[in-house]
Amino acid sequence: MKKIIVLVTLLISGFAMHAQGQEAYMKAMGKALSTLGSDPQSAAGQFERIAAKVKDQWHPHYYAALSYINMSFNAADLKTKDELTTKAQTYIDAALKLQPNNAEVVALQGYNYMAQLAADPGSRGQMLSPKAMQQFGKAVSMAPENPRAMALMAQMQYGTAQFFGSPTDKPCEMVRKSIPIFEAEEKGKSFNPTWGKEMAEGLVGQCDK
Repeated sequence: MKKIIVLVTLLISGFAMHAQGQEAYMKAMGKALSTLGSDPQSAAGQFERIAAKVKDQWHPHYYAALSYINMSFNAADLKTKDELTTKAQTYIDAALKLQPNNAEVVALQGYNYMAQLAADPGSRGQMLSPKAMQQFGKAVSMAPENPRAMALMAQMQYGTAQFFGSPTDKPCEMVRKSIPIFEAEEKGKSFNPTWGKEMAEGLVGQCDK
């Protein structure tokens, strides 16, 4: 009887500790996400710490990478941009290891290629443009209604079309289709990504000129 009581006590303690750990994870993620848009550097640090403690969840790796990618676009020099996208790649690799068939993570890989390309388009366009497009195409084929994959792919197609003086009808049509999908996403219900609407609207604005 005593053995049964001890076993039950251990099980209850284990469940309680798991619940406490899950609550701490939820709280930390919520806090980090609240700073993602306003202070990506602070958010990156928070997501890094969460990822170091919770190694079996892809979301902290994803958002640490996203934070560094966004920071790279605003960095002043090429060296800093490259350092940030290199850090982002570390977390993308970790997220892909956990979720290799997740369209969000695959699209984020393409986004990091796009950031590297944008840092030095003259020398990197030929190498990185196909790599970015491949990842966006893969993400769209995995999840045809994923608005981030759609908008990012449209962004790349639009830039390529402009560079070669080709029609932009196809990417403009794609990005317009992404807007209502962005608007239908439920925010705050999970840690799944919901970002990208402003980027898509910016491209729609270019299409409408």
